[in-house]
Amino acid sequence: MTDLSRPARELLSALHEHAHSQKKWDGTRKTSVSLPELRRVFRTVPHPKVEDELESVVLRRHLDELYECGAITAMKGDDGERIPLPKGVWVLPTHQAAKKVREPLPPLHPNMRKVAGYWDNAAPRTRIGYRAVNNWFLSEPDMTPAPKRERALDIFGSRTYSGWFDAEEKAFDELGGPFFSDREALYKLLQMYSAPPQILTERLIAESDGYYGRIGDGDVLLVVENVTTCWSLIEALDRMKDHTVGYVACGMGSSFLASLAGVKMLRRGKIAEIRYFGDLDPTGLSIPAAAAEEAAKDNDLPAVLPAVGLYDALLGTGTPLPRKERRLTTQQATGRVRWLDPSHQAMATALLCGEDRLAQEWVNLRYLKSNSEWLRDMHR
Repeated sequence: MTDLSRPARELLSALHEHAHSQKKWDGTRKTSVSLPELRRVFRTVPHPKVEDELESVVLRRHLDELYECGAITAMKGDDGERIPLPKGVWVLPTHQAAKKVREPLPPLHPNMRKVAGYWDNAAPRTRIGYRAVNNWFLSEPDMTPAPKRERALDIFGSRTYSGWFDAEEKAFDELGGPFFSDREALYKLLQMYSAPPQILTERLIAESDGYYGRIGDGDVLLVVENVTTCWSLIEALDRMKDHTVGYVACGMGSSFLASLAGVKMLRRGKIAEIRYFGDLDPTGLSIPAAAAEEAAKDNDLPAVLPAVGLYDALLGTGTPLPRKERRLTTQQATGRVRWLDPSHQAMATALLCGEDRLAQEWVNLRYLKSNSEWLRDMHR
């Protein structure tokens, strides 16, 4: 390369930069540059101007230098002009690809021995899944049956596995391969189950759709953003007394706002207030904040208030993990958290202005059954 003229060296450097930026070239393989691209790259490189010397002549001279030193090769065929140029060139590799380092098989828990046969050919994320489940078994966990998304947080809910999934509580929805694809065996092995879609009925009838779920004789409608936590709350409330929750409903994310009209139609004087519980992230707070604002405009709608005890539990027991949504400015965050109880606003603002979130599934069935502190704003 040292024998190249300065213009040829600069042309080669420009070709490398073009291949890197336009074709994601990493220098370990050859990549094509068409003649139109080649001309554009050539025109970005300063070169001595010789009177009456055509561009094609200068370009071909520099290409000949690069052919000779083995930096590029010409494609077959030319453009058919009087001073022919190739239809394109191949930019050749500058170095060999680094050898892939084989990740060693870790010591396996007896429940994970079958993974040994899948380890070498597993995709990186699948291997992370194997490692996480194996580590969980090695930790001698509580094997009390749990909903799938709560179990996912038991296993993947640490920064060790951040970035591998859209949301850690949804990890099992994203994992494939022979171990994770056998759902029946997996659910039995991990002692987990799927929470069915929640329905709103005067009594809990799985075949119905579109009504309230009657859980007690109180006048509070407890709306929960995600279906897993909704069912965990129903199961926990079924064993408890002296609370004011009369109905439980799954808000299903942003559909809660659209459901307010249904609340007005079906309440028939039975619902004095709505308590809401959801994820602590920008979307999870914008939903109830908007619903509270909408309810405040309508005298026929009960107030939409935070389930203070549940948010207290989430902030106290949950592990903040990175989120996909962008950071909010302090002003934006202040607008979202104003709906929360004052005791929670500072911590929620820090979350929204940072890069983390708290999934409501951290308040899991095990926690809900172990105490009743989360009911403190819904006690008689």
